[in-house]
Amino acid sequence: MDSINSPRNKLLRLFPTPVESVALKGLYLNQQLHKLGTSSQPFVYSNFIASMEGRISLEHPQKKTFVVPKAIANLRDWRLFQELAAQADVLLTSGRYIRQLAQNVAQDILPISEQPAYADLIQWRQSQGLAPQPAIVIVSDSLNIPIPEALLKANRPLYVATGSEANQLRAQELKAKGIQIITAGTGLLVEGQKLIAALGQEGFTTIYSVAGPGVLKTLLAAQMLNRLYLTHALRILGGEPFDILVEGEQLDPPADFKLHSLYYDAVEKEKPSQIFGVYESVASKVPGAKG
Repeated sequence: MDSINSPRNKLLRLFPTPVESVALKGLYLNQQLHKLGTSSQPFVYSNFIASMEGRISLEHPQKKTFVVPKAIANLRDWRLFQELAAQADVLLTSGRYIRQLAQNVAQDILPISEQPAYADLIQWRQSQGLAPQPAIVIVSDSLNIPIPEALLKANRPLYVATGSEANQLRAQELKAKGIQIITAGTGLLVEGQKLIAALGQEGFTTIYSVAGPGVLKTLLAAQMLNRLYLTHALRILGGEPFDILVEGEQLDPPADFKLHSLYYDAVEKEKPSQIFGVYESVASKVPGAKG
């Protein structure tokens, strides 16, 4: 695959018109997401890569967990994933991802990556007055979370969001490790509106969900998602079991989106070409969200 810094670091912008060649590096960073939200109305966004038939994950061949398929994962999409993380005050993740970290099958410890290729993003955060790394919120109903030592020692705020009926013994064990507990639901499950309101009260204005379909559905059901970044890999995979963007009961009302921007990445060699789509929630009322 071409390096992010290669001369071919170009995409074709299809929308908004006019159609023109644009750089991949900085594509999402230039959207200035960290300026769109407030503590009373945080800006919430999420990101996925999917195959043409909609698979976002397949079961790991050795571990009983779901991971992004290697057949569509690529460094160009990962660069944009990191650019989205660079603009966040806080990352939403799931207990499943933390367990994957413990099993050593997760993509990374959690963005922003400290590899040299992403040093510019940490520098960018500092230039904007942001902390070197976003805070982390783990959404969990069971609180059965093996927190890796690397996260506990990472010098970034750690929270666990859960419902009011969560196991209090496990909650106390997490608190003893220096993790703050956010109660954001009346039962076992986290409720989207209460979660985002609680994070706003903590002073977070820009919230990036890097979790899977469960957390996405929680946000969509509460109309709390402002923007969806979706990479469409132009490859059909098949395979089961698998995850798609949203599963289970039908959303009522449905979550409607409008096209914000669209880019074609004509990748060469062994990887498929891909389309980077950015979609604005119709329910979004965040000032400046069209930027």
